[in-house]
Amino acid sequence: MPAPAPATPTHRVALVTGVLDLGGTTTFLCNLGGELIRRGIPAAVFSFKAHNPLGSEFERQGIPVFTTDQRRMIYEDCQARILRELSRFRPTVVVGSLAADAFESLRYAPPGMFRIGMAQSHDPGVYRTISFYAGQLDAMGAVSRAIHATIPTLPAFAGVRVHYLPYGVPMPPARVADPRAADSPLRILYIGRLEESQKRVRCFPEILATLAASGIPFHWTIAGDGAEAPWLHEHVKSPSATQTVSFLGKVQYADVPRVLADHDIYLLASGFEGLPLSLLEAMAGGVVPVVSDIPSGVGEVVDSDSGVLVNPDQIPAYAEAIIRLHHQRSEFHRLRRNVREKVEREYSVAAMTDRWMKILPPAPTQPPAWPARHRILPILMGADSWRFTAPVRFARRWGLRLKNAARGVN
Repeated sequence: MPAPAPATPTHRVALVTGVLDLGGTTTFLCNLGGELIRRGIPAAVFSFKAHNPLGSEFERQGIPVFTTDQRRMIYEDCQARILRELSRFRPTVVVGSLAADAFESLRYAPPGMFRIGMAQSHDPGVYRTISFYAGQLDAMGAVSRAIHATIPTLPAFAGVRVHYLPYGVPMPPARVADPRAADSPLRILYIGRLEESQKRVRCFPEILATLAASGIPFHWTIAGDGAEAPWLHEHVKSPSATQTVSFLGKVQYADVPRVLADHDIYLLASGFEGLPLSLLEAMAGGVVPVVSDIPSGVGEVVDSDSGVLVNPDQIPAYAEAIIRLHHQRSEFHRLRRNVREKVEREYSVAAMTDRWMKILPPAPTQPPAWPARHRILPILMGADSWRFTAPVRFARRWGLRLKNAARGVN
């Protein structure tokens, strides 16, 4: 009887991040980790902060999550704990995502590990951060074409492979026929962080004023939370009984498909983005995007067959696009049909994971072995090395303990 063929080696993927705050990056880790596990590829998430609002979703998908707590431990102790957990998980691939702390972990990966970083925003601060770690990477991933084109122009990345790795989202069930009248009020949705620097939510009153002046009926839902929430509650109010605005507050991730199913138009007036996951989720749910025509991410997904792109310098144009779709219902329904098909074809979780599998090298027969202990080095991003000397490290630990005791943190 012939001997059984040896099993094909399988990768083990560690996804390391600075934080797990509610947002696109955390959702990406959840989506990719879950799909890898469904394909029989072990995956786990490692975060430098304990806050994890998607904890139940990670658990539902069977994704192990290890967190540290920088409120209670200095950076070096957090990094040492992350490295110990990585050693126990025994990955063959380590992905660094969001924040220098995560990229620092790649410095300690043993020989034979495939190390890849992710750039998720077309932003000078991101490019500055990742440039410090180009020498620690075997490859770099970019979520948008603009980021993919920019990274190779950075001197630090000469010789580093850069891959276009856009996000992917789960595909909800196809929408059933809309029972409402063909000319019923359009239901507009903004879902995301309520902050100004990127999302530009302070332009909402001007958009609302243009919608109100048109006389068309509509309902606008603003979902999310953030520093601008009180200001928006004061300045964005229902103009009339047929032109209404409501605030939904923070939405749990599991509830996002239901919220999307209740709306027709996805509104995004951002000044810059990487690739907004909420945009892909909305399109997957058949919600038509009216979004900023910005050079990264958004304009790569949305075109004249899958939504409306608006010059971000012309704030009333967001409302004008919605007014036009209200009056041209055949165009609205054409776009609604197209958006779901486009996401399923190019931006589903399955399509995203297929792209990742294509860039990974063959899995080694045995995962690389990590050392039992690590000497944590000063961070590469220009930190004063004296802060990492033994006496100062000791003083920082005690200082943090005293600070936590004073504020009642155990």
